[in-house]
Amino acid sequence: MCRLLAFASKESTSIGALLTPNELTKYRDMSTLHGDGWGAAVWESDAGIEKVNSVHRAIDDPNFFTVASAPATAGIVHLRWATAGLPVCIENTHPFTSGEWSFAHNGSFQHPERLLDILSDDRRAALEGTTDSELYFQLIMQEAQRHGDIVSGVRSAVSIIRETCGLGSLNCLLLSPGRLLAVQAVATTPAPVKSLQRAAGDEGLPEGHDENYYHLRYTIRDGGFIVASTGVAVDGWTTQLNDAIIDVAPERGTASVWSLDTGVLQSTIAFAAPSS
Repeated sequence: MCRLLAFASKESTSIGALLTPNELTKYRDMSTLHGDGWGAAVWESDAGIEKVNSVHRAIDDPNFFTVASAPATAGIVHLRWATAGLPVCIENTHPFTSGEWSFAHNGSFQHPERLLDILSDDRRAALEGTTDSELYFQLIMQEAQRHGDIVSGVRSAVSIIRETCGLGSLNCLLLSPGRLLAVQAVATTPAPVKSLQRAAGDEGLPEGHDENYYHLRYTIRDGGFIVASTGVAVDGWTTQLNDAIIDVAPERGTASVWSLDTGVLQSTIAFAAPSS
């Protein structure tokens, strides 16, 4: 159970520039609850993806603001709350990488070990940690290779997990040079409200840490497209459709919304003016 944040822009910017100072601080401060490490991957046009992983809380790590202010055209940020029984170590810290893709997950699902029999020998050998999240990622990569398309790969992986392991939160972010995907895949999975309340204790819970916990929200701002888990902002943000994939093309300034179930294009969002 984690927090996700992502952005994309036609022009070089940073997540710190697109968010208000209050929003960025609220996101970082959620690491007092989601305190099992943090990580980020950012992409600047004409360059490769730069990745940072840390086992420290974002609120304790000055490098968080360094990454948040780094020039980039797209990026993802993850605050980890480790699934019970999984160790806090760098190998289990998101984002994970495979080839040109970086991946971060919010949620969990039962019986992740069942995916080991579905992954190829090469995909199993690529595993570095022990999380269900990394198994999910390797399955997406395997299915994307099989289908020849990342959106189809996500759809296939979600379907396989639901058939093999049952329901769970499969919300995730995927980043490669020139492309960002934000996946809302929860179906009827209930939010872990009681677990959140026990963990927060007398400190209280951030906004959205209720039945809306697994909702992703997005907004358009200053020529950029931003996606975030609850706890960052409400006003001016739109709740992402459930079981939907937002496929963002930073260089075109557009985001395509695909149905996770049917693969049908539901809408196209323009977030930056076309080049003259």
